[in-house]
Amino acid sequence: MCQLDQVRKTALQAIESAQDKIIAAGRFLWKTPEPGYREFATSKFITGELRKLGLDVKTDLALTGFRADIDTGRPGPTLAIAGELDSLIIPNHPAADPLTGAVHACGHNTGGACLIGTAIALLAVKNELCGKIALIGTPAEEGIEMNYRKSLIDSGKIQAIAGKSQLILEGVFDDVDIAFMNHLGTSYGFWDHNGAINKKLTFRGKSCHAARPEGGKNALNAATLAMNAIALLRESLGYNDKIRIHGVITRGGDAVNVIPDTVAMDYMLRMPHLSDMLELNERFDKIVMHAAKAAECEVSIDTLNGYMPLYDDIELGKIMQDVVTYLEPEAEFGFNPEFLTSSTDMGDVATVIPSLHGYVPGRSGAGHGVDYAITDEYSAYVRNAQVATLMAVELLGNQGAAGKKIAAKKSSLMPIKDYIAAVKKVNRTVKSEELTVYEQKY
Repeated sequence: MCQLDQVRKTALQAIESAQDKIIAAGRFLWKTPEPGYREFATSKFITGELRKLGLDVKTDLALTGFRADIDTGRPGPTLAIAGELDSLIIPNHPAADPLTGAVHACGHNTGGACLIGTAIALLAVKNELCGKIALIGTPAEEGIEMNYRKSLIDSGKIQAIAGKSQLILEGVFDDVDIAFMNHLGTSYGFWDHNGAINKKLTFRGKSCHAARPEGGKNALNAATLAMNAIALLRESLGYNDKIRIHGVITRGGDAVNVIPDTVAMDYMLRMPHLSDMLELNERFDKIVMHAAKAAECEVSIDTLNGYMPLYDDIELGKIMQDVVTYLEPEAEFGFNPEFLTSSTDMGDVATVIPSLHGYVPGRSGAGHGVDYAITDEYSAYVRNAQVATLMAVELLGNQGAAGKKIAAKKSSLMPIKDYIAAVKKVNRTVKSEELTVYEQKY
């Protein structure tokens, strides 16, 4: 038996011995859903479990995030394993919190259970590895509650609506050479994802009695014109079937007998390439501002960096595939070139660090849907931790040969300082009264 295989067996045995604890953690987190930048109980529970293992945990990163390092004491790459913390808000889901409507209908409760299980296993074999493992709890992956997140930005508490982006801005990933995470799905694999830009639109008109509408300016009409103009824009974007433009009205008026003077909307623009995202962003703003003018109203548009497009590191993906085959020789494994139209802030990490956003099976129903459920707890929690652990062993075992090869790619990616500049350039507010100046600039 080779030395590395013995390390694998020791690590897996540590997880098997702790499987009841790992599953219990996953169940607790399922019953404690908290949306982004509010994951206080979630973070407290996971960091408490990591401290029980003897780890020093840095907290209050990106408000509710944390980082705990396992240092082998031997030179080698720094590997980050991310675990997502936040929930969605779907009040009609049967497991939703009755007070907040929060529910883990994307399976992020598995991230904390994975971090706990992986920590147990890697502490058992750290003397056989090199480098450092950073276990990072990442908040606010889901792009929801834009009013709340914008208030956090305005008060200076955060600079980015997405948690991993905020962690990068805070320097949490500065020393990281490789990063990966596992997301819950219906099969093993990895797929690239769209990037996204978030928009907050506020239309303003003049209220009056709805029975005498000639005395007002209807902000809802402006929003309706904008929605139709955006829908017509799609025709000229038909060259790319990965583009998604979608929005919701978050405030549509306050009384049926009053012409609305304020209407608010949230939009997301999703595309697979950053340059195309930025071009669509400019076209979207012009269309919305012209629509507001056509309805004799004004509009302000807050643009917030959402997610960079995710391009997985193929070599990391191959390591995950080998690990899955080792654990389950008959398991199917999906991978690129299939491209998912959804988005994740792991794309921001992958922009600056060789990264992988992997999937492990264990759920049923539609992602973000009322029928979402965790149907295989062993796979979702225990196997999840096993996959993450063995990936770390492959990367940092054998003097870190595989890890060093992948870590060397970091120099060819966007430097973090350039990423920060790009994020700050996207974040802006424009108003329709500035339309002429805006068109001259863009």
